[in-house]
Parts: sequence; C-alpha cells; structure tokens
Amino acid sequence: MTTVYFLTNNYLFKNEIRYLKEIPKEKQKELLPLSFKGEKTASEFLKIEGIKKTKVIYASNHVAMINTAKYLSEELNVPIWIDEKLKERKIGILGSNSEHFLKEMQEHDFDYKFHNGESLQSTQNRMKEILKDILFRHPDKTIAVFTHDIALVALFATWCEKGYNLDNQMILNFKEEVIIDGVFHPFRIFKLEFDDMKLVNMTWLSKNE
Repeated sequence: MTTVYFLTNNYLFKNEIRYLKEIPKEKQKELLPLSFKGEKTASEFLKIEGIKKTKVIYASNHVAMINTAKYLSEELNVPIWIDEKLKERKIGILGSNSEHFLKEMQEHDFDYKFHNGESLQSTQNRMKEILKDILFRHPDKTIAVFTHDIALVALFATWCEKGYNLDNQMILNFKEEVIIDGVFHPFRIFKLEFDDMKLVNMTWLSKNE
C-alpha cells in the first residue's frame, strides 16, 4: 500500500513586491513567498498523524510550496524533489475577465481556458502523469506532495463524484465523503491510499482549521 499526503498552503505574503525588471504575472506567482502565518502553518504540518512516516517529498516549483515542504524535509532529513508538473493551473491572459469568472467557467466545462492558459482537463492530465510517475518510482512508501488547490481539484475529479453547492461552486465526493466543498481554505491536507496504481481510499484531513 502506498500512502500519498497532498498538502496546500495559501497563507501567502500579501505586501507589495516590486521587481527591478518586468516579470510575467504567472512567474510572480511562482516567486511569491509565504506570510509569517504561512510559515507557522507549515511547521504545524508536522503534527499530522502518520506524516512522520514520510520517506519521499515532492513539491511544485512555487517558492511557497518549497518553503512549506522544508519543515518536513528538515525534520525527517529527506530531500525535496521539485517538479513543475505539480504547479498550479496556468491562468493565461485574463483580459477584462477575473480569476473568479475563469474558475466558475472551468468548473462547469473542463475544456474551457483563456488564451495561453490551461484547461482543467489539461491540468488533470498533467497531474495524473506526475502522480503515476511518483507511484511507479516509490511503491509501498509514504509520500508527501506539496501542490496547489485547483491542480488538486482537477486531479481529484478523476475519481470523485461531481456536484455543485448552493453558490454554484463545484463539490467533489469520494464514496459519499466530501473531499472538496467548494469553499476556499487557507490550507488543506488530503490522504490518498493506493494499492499498486489503484486508488482505494481518499480522506480530507484538515476540516477544523
């Protein structure tokens, strides 16, 4: 049995950051660090039951996710594997639209995307590819993966029943248990268990934040 913990941390630095040279907005998101509360939250991930059994750590190339993973890495003396396939869904060119509009459209149409952006379907394909590789490389291990909310929503839709809440936000259920509730959460922890490559159980651990 292989156990994979997926962790997200949205306590990001909110103060203005200025660059001497122009940097694309997508790149700026990758460079955004954690806030003080984000660092504190990252250190508290160590309290999760079972997390200290981790033998392998992966993180996206976003600075905030590397900063979140470093606490577990240092505690267990386990290296962090960085893979940009674990990055957040690429927004593309917003124009006069908002990210909220994009999210709503994509949750109802997984093929919808903005110019130079990613659809949820392409994001799902990317996340499935990296997860398959992780499971192949590390069978019967406990693995921690530090990634992003929308990327996980796309991935989890592979196995979950999809619906919508009263605010028309997408919700996902696995075996009648709520996994994604359509509400923003500052951090989330999910535990997935695989028998070989087959998912047998999925649990949302961080409900009392």
